[in-house]
Amino acid sequence: MFTRPFRFERADRLTDASDLLRRHGDDAKVIAGGQSLMPLINLGLAAPQVVIDISRAEQGGRPRVISAADGYLTIGALVTHSRLTVDQMAAEQQPLLCSAAARIGNSRVRNRGTLGGSLAHSDPTAELPLVMVALGAEYEVSNGERTRPIRAEEFHLGFLTTALEPDELVVSARVPSLGPRWGWAFQEFSRRDGDFALVAAAALIRSSGGAIIEGRVAVGGVSDRPVRLADVEAALSGATAQEASGRIGTIRGISPISDAGASAAYREHLAQVLVQRVVAEACQRSEAA
Repeated sequence: MFTRPFRFERADRLTDASDLLRRHGDDAKVIAGGQSLMPLINLGLAAPQVVIDISRAEQGGRPRVISAADGYLTIGALVTHSRLTVDQMAAEQQPLLCSAAARIGNSRVRNRGTLGGSLAHSDPTAELPLVMVALGAEYEVSNGERTRPIRAEEFHLGFLTTALEPDELVVSARVPSLGPRWGWAFQEFSRRDGDFALVAAAALIRSSGGAIIEGRVAVGGVSDRPVRLADVEAALSGATAQEASGRIGTIRGISPISDAGASAAYREHLAQVLVQRVVAEACQRSEAA
């Protein structure tokens, strides 16, 4: 299909992009790497009259910065997926995030796609929103006049739907650094390497004295948003690594659908298998930490 014509505007600062969004209203969409918006336009699922390019935007250098302080890793919205996969600080502070970024699409998508774009697109099968929910991340969003924090679980509201106001942009994401005795794991299943995941799962496990003290488990592709599995996390508390799989039981709180990719029953089965796997892998890393 051919791309529908639109007016192209370039914003030199994120505040300029917010000004343009207010000026053009619902007719405008923001583009950074283009790996989410352009496919929608080409398929006729989005038809903006104005496309606002923020790929070269600067805001005190912050959109492209990865930094660590006070037990948290902060990633600017214009950091690419490829940058996340190779950044040494990010790998040391939160390897789960880097592992998930490495599974996104292919090298072209990773080289162009940005953190902020993936979060704002909010695809329920996407790797980064899932990991952010598992980590208990917090996003900084701004409209140029005010800035506010919002938790990942409160940001992703549904299929391609977020808590962003019409003139707001994601500025950065803040995630806890991996502390002592924490293990992590990320796995996904797709029909071909680089395809959208049918189901993905992420886990973080902290253990001490052979028992699990705390667990964070989330799954994607089985609801209209990433789902944190509170029942699984509660069941894992106090379990040994050997007992963990038996404690998980049937996963609740998910609502997979059937489509051309897979049936709801198959997605439910995949979720069960992948959660078992990531919990076991995270337990192993925690014990070795």
